Amino acid sequence: RVLHEEPFGPILTVAPFDTIEEAIDEANATEYGLAAYLFSGAADTQQRLVSGLSAGAVSVNYLKGVSADAPYGGVKQSGYGYEGGEQGVRSFQILK
Repeated sequence: RVLHEEPFGPILTVAPFDTIEEAIDEANATEYGLAAYLFSGAADTQQRLVSGLSAGAVSVNYLKGVSADAPYGGVKQSGYGYEGGEQGVRSFQILK
């Protein structure tokens, strides 16, 4: 159940996969997409996961989230628009 909901808290899920594509499909099989975290020492695996995951932010080998000056926002049912960085500021502006 935790793989298909959007829990907020320190939760680590571990699930076996036979292929990178299977892992990507399972990660994307939720209606949420706030963030994804991946750990791999292989650059090709990192690139395949970053390219394939549908999330507002993808963190590679790092758990502390995104930089405050980077635009950040969820996709799917996790949010609308961005916050942080120049793009985030623009999302709160009304141009006249």
